[in-house]
Amino acid sequence: MNWLGSIWTKGSFRRKGNGHDRDIVIFGFFLLLSFIFWYLNSLEKEVEYSIRYPVRYVNLPEDRVLADDLPSRLELYLKGPGYSILKLRMSGNRSPVILDVSSINYRKVPNSKALNYYVVTSGLIPKLRNQLRVECDITTVKPDTLFFAFDRIIARHVPVKPDVEVNTERQYMVKGALVLEPDSVEINGPKRIIDTLSAVMTKAVRMKGVTESVSKSISLVVPDKCSLSEKKVLVSIPVEQFTEAEVKVPVKLINCPDSIYLRIFPDVVTVRALVAVGDYKKFEQLPFEVILDAARADLNSDEKLPLTFRNVPPFVSSMRVSPSKVDFLIEKKVK
Repeated sequence: MNWLGSIWTKGSFRRKGNGHDRDIVIFGFFLLLSFIFWYLNSLEKEVEYSIRYPVRYVNLPEDRVLADDLPSRLELYLKGPGYSILKLRMSGNRSPVILDVSSINYRKVPNSKALNYYVVTSGLIPKLRNQLRVECDITTVKPDTLFFAFDRIIARHVPVKPDVEVNTERQYMVKGALVLEPDSVEINGPKRIIDTLSAVMTKAVRMKGVTESVSKSISLVVPDKCSLSEKKVLVSIPVEQFTEAEVKVPVKLINCPDSIYLRIFPDVVTVRALVAVGDYKKFEQLPFEVILDAARADLNSDEKLPLTFRNVPPFVSSMRVSPSKVDFLIEKKVK
């Protein structure tokens, strides 16, 4: 009989437990139902709510551009039935309200020489409400003032500057300057930006291991709020194999005072430079000079005098002279 009593006792607790859970479910159901009725009733009441709403500006003056960005969202303070505001909150992705600048009665900022205008946003409330199509009032708009800073659109030609770095293989070098086609473009944009530009840059290009001439189409970097007559330029990079050339050159004295003889030792020096293989035979006929400028030299010093180059062709690089300084002797002229 004990085991029967035990079974009866456990079963009665189980039944009691099931009844307790059922009471909680019933209580929760009626609580939820009462909350729903209360919430539906509250939706009929008038409430206040603020919402940040996207905005898009259209029909700007054709010969003007905005110098400063306008706010992309306006904060709207709404007052109306709760269900209308709830509908607006649950609308998901909101299509921006459209502000037609050509139809807005903006005014010039007092004492401003620039093209600065303003609009009091309270005057935009009727336009905003018509587009939102909600059964509530817009009581306030923040910011309370929109400032339109316009700038004139101008055009001018500016040179193109390549942002190109070329690393060649050993014994190869870039011969001369890079060639651009076109080498200048017309840029249109706000006057305050165009007036500060000295050139338009290409996008950065880095090349490694180059062993031959290259032509590459490179996009231009378009400054903000501007447009260019060309989107790309053709950049030609002349690359040739280089070798070292050597030639003996007499030192030329310049600006020597008439009252003295200036003798230098040695008066013939060795010039070495890197030249393109195709220009190797021309090196001896190049019109460069090794000079000693007496006007720049300290003739009262015991130090040797430095030598410099003149008329060095642009396609010659790493030019050096040996020796780079010479001894000197000054003799006064006999009158």
